[in-house]
Amino acid sequence: MFSTEYSLWFLPLCLLAGAGYASLLYVRADKPELPVWVKWVAFAARMLVVSLLAFLLLNPIVKHVAKEVEKPIVLVGIDNSSSLEIGKKSAYYKGDFQKELRELLQNLAKDYTVEPYLLGDSLRYVETQRIASLPLDFQDKQTNLSAFFEQIETVYANRNVGAIVLLSDGIFNTGSNPYYIANQFKQPIYTVAMGDTAVHKDILISKVNHNKTVYRGNAFPLEILVNANKFSGKSSQLKIFQDSALVYEKLISFKSDNYSEWVRVNFDAVKAGLLRYRITIEPLEGEITKDNNSKDVFVEVIDQRKKIAIIYNSPHPDVAAITSALAQNNAYQVDAFAVNKFTGKINDYEMVVLHQLPSAKNPATQIINDIKQLNIPTFYILGTQTNYAVFNGLNAGVQVSINKEMSNDAFAAYNQNFASFSVSPSMQQLFPSLPPLKVPFGNFKVSPSSAVLLHQKIGAVSTSYPLFVFNQDAANRSVVFLGDGLWRWRMHNYLLENKTDDFDELISKTFQFLSVKADRSLFRVNGKTVYLENEAIRFDAELYNQNYELVNEPEVLMTISKDGKQYPFTFSRHFKSYELNVGSFAEGDYHWEATSTYNNEKYSKSGRFSVQKINLEAINLVADYQLMHNLASLNGGKCFPDDSLSAVYKTIKANEQIKPIAHYNKKFTSLLDNFWLLVLIFTFLATEWVLRKWSGAY
Repeated sequence: MFSTEYSLWFLPLCLLAGAGYASLLYVRADKPELPVWVKWVAFAARMLVVSLLAFLLLNPIVKHVAKEVEKPIVLVGIDNSSSLEIGKKSAYYKGDFQKELRELLQNLAKDYTVEPYLLGDSLRYVETQRIASLPLDFQDKQTNLSAFFEQIETVYANRNVGAIVLLSDGIFNTGSNPYYIANQFKQPIYTVAMGDTAVHKDILISKVNHNKTVYRGNAFPLEILVNANKFSGKSSQLKIFQDSALVYEKLISFKSDNYSEWVRVNFDAVKAGLLRYRITIEPLEGEITKDNNSKDVFVEVIDQRKKIAIIYNSPHPDVAAITSALAQNNAYQVDAFAVNKFTGKINDYEMVVLHQLPSAKNPATQIINDIKQLNIPTFYILGTQTNYAVFNGLNAGVQVSINKEMSNDAFAAYNQNFASFSVSPSMQQLFPSLPPLKVPFGNFKVSPSSAVLLHQKIGAVSTSYPLFVFNQDAANRSVVFLGDGLWRWRMHNYLLENKTDDFDELISKTFQFLSVKADRSLFRVNGKTVYLENEAIRFDAELYNQNYELVNEPEVLMTISKDGKQYPFTFSRHFKSYELNVGSFAEGDYHWEATSTYNNEKYSKSGRFSVQKINLEAINLVADYQLMHNLASLNGGKCFPDDSLSAVYKTIKANEQIKPIAHYNKKFTSLLDNFWLLVLIFTFLATEWVLRKWSGAY
């Protein structure tokens, strides 16, 4: 079936044009040298050529339906956590099990599209060509089963997913319960119950409750939960070390085979800094593992809480969102006031949040003058009530020239060039999904001393307009957020993940930026003081010339040392600064020193960091077969023992509901692109030319 850009009523005109042109050439023209039959053949050839060319001017389009068959997708999640290595089936999982698993995946791949994932510290897709050498080592330090089902929900919506296969012991220690996400699916879930449900002899530090931040001069508790399985009548010594010094010990007697006891110990925060406590319980003969007999906790002692005043033009949910985010950090004391009820002294606070101030009804002149005079770092949150004419005179880092009283709905677009502080990968992943906020419609001018964390994305267009601006000039620091409805982002973060960690991190880092005292050193290195053993250790560095302009021509070197061993590294240049990712390190305390030479001047910075062991997988070694059965029962699936992987393939193969889906797509092709039509036209022209040449007409 075909159609044309213009009406098909032009088709007779095309034939008429072809016939008319051929008539002028062969009927009206006197060509006695041509035989009659040659005239008629040449007439037909010329008529068809001209008619076809005229027809092509109508841009004819051929419509056809293409059939595409999509094979069923079988999604396979494989638990790679270390809890499976600790149990008594460890040898089987490292040997015959992996051979049977590869056979299962290869058999499935013959009839279906197989998409395998490894579950553990992170969700990792295994490419098809790597199935033969499946990277299964059972070394991951934590398990997030819900991440697998969230991936299915996000990536495979509207795909022909035929079945889901989960091989796991059912133990998860991060993320949410996978049952509540899997309950939304219609596909059958086939589970393979791994691990061991038997309770083995074991003594462990199950849990430690402690404050992450305390204040110098205060007392703080450590609450330790000790569990003992099948050691009734035995006893063991609980010890607590601060650094290498023994600061507490207690003999614990186990009065039953399933014994637990809470131990509460109080310590004094004598000096500021990072305190490391190692809690140990002496092992007894016959324990299945000793990995859970110790646990490290870190407590940061700070001199005092930083006071923050949130002053708002009118009640707004943004205030509650910021207050709740800061409540997760004991380093801050937050007080909120309506601008017309603020009677305190602004110099009682280290930082101030001005929410939609100055406003049209209240310019807050006295408060703003005091802030400027005292150089108090300020977080400006703009909105529909903001008086932009007054705000533009505050030199906050950005100026807004509004056009009428109009606004845009702007999404957040992360600026990869932002270097004022590090942005975690999870926070970067959150930004594109955040709901749009109302921003003023107008022109924006960002000062040279400012860095833009988030730009405005209006519809599908990414702009250079700022949304979240961080300013650092010679006198002070300020932050400007140009969207109305910051609280929506916190709600959205909770909706996605059942927690607000990423939003809280964004707010926390905003105030960390504001709270940093002016650093006049020319060489600066930033990094965390505590890392998890499966976490990449990262550093950022900045080098300035005498005019405090960023430079990164010279190399920046770092040496990390522990127990006499040294590990040298070189920073990578990142725009005008430096960054370094040294990967993960083993548990322990490390010292680092960074050096650089610029204009014959040597610069150096040093510090320490600790790597904390993760023993989540050793806390619970009893497989949760009930969860595996519950998942399999949702949509007619089945739970299999871990030595029956061949039965999984047979069951999936026998399920007649798992079948290919045919998609029919309409496709349109212009005849102007048809090669064979061009060949046909040249064939007609060549035929006419040969006949005339043969008859002596040329």
